[in-house]
Amino acid sequence: MMIVKVQSKFELKRLCKAVGASALSRLSAPMPDELGTCDRVHVQEIGSQKVTIFEKQSDTCKLATIVLRGATQNLLDDIERAIDDGVSCYRSLIKDPRFVYGGGATEIKLAQQLESEANKIKSIDQYAYRQYAQAFEIIPRILIDNAGLAQNEMMAQLHKLNSEKPHSLNISNGTLTPSNELKVFDHLKTKWWAIKLATDAAITILRVDQIIIAKPAGGPKMPDRGHWDDQE
Repeated sequence: MMIVKVQSKFELKRLCKAVGASALSRLSAPMPDELGTCDRVHVQEIGSQKVTIFEKQSDTCKLATIVLRGATQNLLDDIERAIDDGVSCYRSLIKDPRFVYGGGATEIKLAQQLESEANKIKSIDQYAYRQYAQAFEIIPRILIDNAGLAQNEMMAQLHKLNSEKPHSLNISNGTLTPSNELKVFDHLKTKWWAIKLATDAAITILRVDQIIIAKPAGGPKMPDRGHWDDQE
């Protein structure tokens, strides 16, 4: 019999999920459906730390552990972020498999459609449409600036080409390439949520009629009395 003491409640939940068991708070014999199964349990030293490994060589296991090794902590942080981004992208892909063109093509198309709607409006509301359209141009401008290209020239070409056929920025050669040939895509649901949250934040700020500026913390400064030898 082997007893493992798990300090973290989070780790306990993950362990129960991995072996298919249920966490019990009562001191009694577990029911058959509350028991889990595991192929092998052993202690292994990874680096300078001993860890207890629960192995379950089955397709029904819902968890997997990825062990990262690197020379520096910064390198490990970068690898961890890359894996987290990949797993998050795969999870989003399972929920919604739809994609849109990347490389600034989608943002330029949205800006063009907003400009087209602004031209149909006679009232002052057209300026809100135009400013909203300019906000979408920030993404391709940042991509162009990061690639070291001329912003005004590339933005003009991007507007011209996307009015006929979707084109995206190809940072490899610094040109505009048809989006279907470049094959750079953005996840639709992720982009939709990014636009929605940014729009909600802007609307919340615009609804504020008055802004109160807080004073610096701390009370008044004590008067400078000089050195005690100078006092009479």
